[in-house]
Amino acid sequence: MDFETAKRVLGGSFTVTSVYLDAGVLTFEVAETAIKERFKRCLAQLKSLGLIATARKENGAVKIRVFPYVKPPRNDVRIPLVLGLATLATVSFDGFIRSSARIYGVVHPGYGPSEVFLNGMVFSAALLAIIFIHEMGHKLSARIDGVSASHPYFIPGFPGIIPTLGAVIFQKEPLANRDDMFDIGISGPVAGFATAVVVAFVAFQTATWIPVDQYRALIETAAREGSVVEVPLIFTLIRLLYGRPDEVPFFMTVGFAAWLGMVVTALNLMPIWQLDGGRIFRSFLSRRQHLIASYISLGVLVVTGYYFMALLLILMMGRSIDIVPLDDVSPLSFWRKVSLIGLAAMLVLSFVPLNRMF
Repeated sequence: MDFETAKRVLGGSFTVTSVYLDAGVLTFEVAETAIKERFKRCLAQLKSLGLIATARKENGAVKIRVFPYVKPPRNDVRIPLVLGLATLATVSFDGFIRSSARIYGVVHPGYGPSEVFLNGMVFSAALLAIIFIHEMGHKLSARIDGVSASHPYFIPGFPGIIPTLGAVIFQKEPLANRDDMFDIGISGPVAGFATAVVVAFVAFQTATWIPVDQYRALIETAAREGSVVEVPLIFTLIRLLYGRPDEVPFFMTVGFAAWLGMVVTALNLMPIWQLDGGRIFRSFLSRRQHLIASYISLGVLVVTGYYFMALLLILMMGRSIDIVPLDDVSPLSFWRKVSLIGLAAMLVLSFVPLNRMF
């Protein structure tokens, strides 16, 4: 490691009070305690020189340790492509199954093969758009923050049950600070939620509005086929905009795409490490506080009917490690803390309790 180069970079932004080797690691003690922007600026310079650093506060002193930087490998294209095509197949087949439900013929006399095909394709496009834009939110945020991330890995599901288990993007290097952790965590849900809202309006625009009494009869038929679910609060609010209190919208399958998009958004906001909410909440909670919040969230999932997901997350939590940003000194910015109000609103608007199904 080039000692003089590291010293020159750190000395250009910090008042270095001491330099020494700590267990063989080049360590700088600096006088500043508000280091967020300075450290991020230095980090970019160090990376260009093949170095990386961490910042920790120990015994009242801020210590910056410098290490060799290993450049992340290039993104693999083949596996994401195969998984993407597989997910396209499962979602498309699921769309065909759902759009073939007998109840559409009841509401729309003359509903035939061409309508089944179009309905299924609109559903598939809407659902894949919500998931893709969600992941691109993460990807764009990572790029803005200068963090290498993988291509999205779509996860095929089970047609007729749940067509896809979503998608994931792997972060390939550590984050600079808590602001970056928050931004990458929140960017996906915000992008996905916004897309799901657009899809919800499409669902309302293409819905058939029918009298309440007739709708109740249809609901009984749909319930026997297992196709009735509780709707998120935002659906209720959008309905108010149409000013048709004596009528109820009967959605085509694009309505289910919007519903599923809302469910994915709400679940991802839970403060459990494997979910987007894990990064969001860990950016301002301590390790212990975050664990408590995670277990409370698991309890909420169980009470509201998400039994399988709660079990899956419990099994995964046993292998979780606490990943902190390189700068573990700087707190989350004030305005990001304020934006948690918006996060709470998004969760309330999109959450759907499964145990209140008709």
